[in-house]
Amino acid sequence: MKKLETKDFKFTLDSFDDEKGTFTGYASVFGVVDSYRDIVDKGAFKKSLKDKKEFPILWSHNIMEPIGVALLKEDDMGLRIEAGKLNLDVQRAKEVRSLMKQGAIEGISFGYQTIDAKPDRDDPQTRHLREVKLWEISPCVFPACGEAQVDEVKDALSPGEPPPGTPLEEPPDTKSDPVTDQLLGKLLDEVESFYKILGGKTS
Repeated sequence: MKKLETKDFKFTLDSFDDEKGTFTGYASVFGVVDSYRDIVDKGAFKKSLKDKKEFPILWSHNIMEPIGVALLKEDDMGLRIEAGKLNLDVQRAKEVRSLMKQGAIEGISFGYQTIDAKPDRDDPQTRHLREVKLWEISPCVFPACGEAQVDEVKDALSPGEPPPGTPLEEPPDTKSDPVTDQLLGKLLDEVESFYKILGGKTS
């Protein structure tokens, strides 16, 4: 059983329609070393995006709090949110819309499983994510990586530099643990059931 992981990025809204609750931007950028010493390679999302185009938007990866759907695609820069659509019939989505507009929520995160990864040729402690199975995206308050910026907006941190005072974390442990695998299995079953409710595909 592969681990369910998340990646957080600081992101700037490309556009935002307050009345409709729609937005565009980037959920990930390619070729940047994050604070976990991971690099998302171009093409990492290709298989997931071939299987489906729309993914759930959750609040902080909570599968019990879906707040909308997002149309995603890969371009030369990264994983682009072509159309994020908050469901304004949901109270949490209204709150998230207001906080995004205010700037209190400036992070975006995606939940995934690593399908194919390899160490960097020059730095074996750095991992290239060559293929991931994408599950969802989530607005979040505290982004772990400050590199995913839209258009001309740049972050103050250098590529690969964690926020001041933040210890550099090692890549996630890939050793199998029976109890963890059992819990993750149950979680993934719930996620797949959630997708089926939305009418999406999970394969």
